[in-house]
Amino acid sequence: MTRQPIDRAAMALGVAGVVSLGFSLTTSSNNNFVLVEGLGLLVFPVLGAVAVVGGAIGQRGVVLAAGAAYVAAALIQLAQFGRSPNWLDGNGSTFALLLSLGIGLLVVGFAPRPAPGG
Repeated sequence: MTRQPIDRAAMALGVAGVVSLGFSLTTSSNNNFVLVEGLGLLVFPVLGAVAVVGGAIGQRGVVLAAGAAYVAAALIQLAQFGRSPNWLDGNGSTFALLLSLGIGLLVVGFAPRPAPGG
């Protein structure tokens, strides 16, 4: 396991992306506050897994790629919000979660890393 806190942060954000599938399993309107359906059922966990792997191996490029893909998916969701087609079958909450994961991963990916000896 990696010792860099920045890598652990990338892994935590990736796990959050994978765990966000749980929103699709809820049926009550009280706890289903993020709409995850359709293609979103694939986008969230796959990009989350990529972020986890990037953090685990300490490769900032992989983390940045996952973050950029999340942001791209968020922009697609924003452009298609309330329209047909809606590829991710989401709404504003889907956009917000995609964007927050993407920006978080981009910040973690661009953050300076401490020197190996110190």
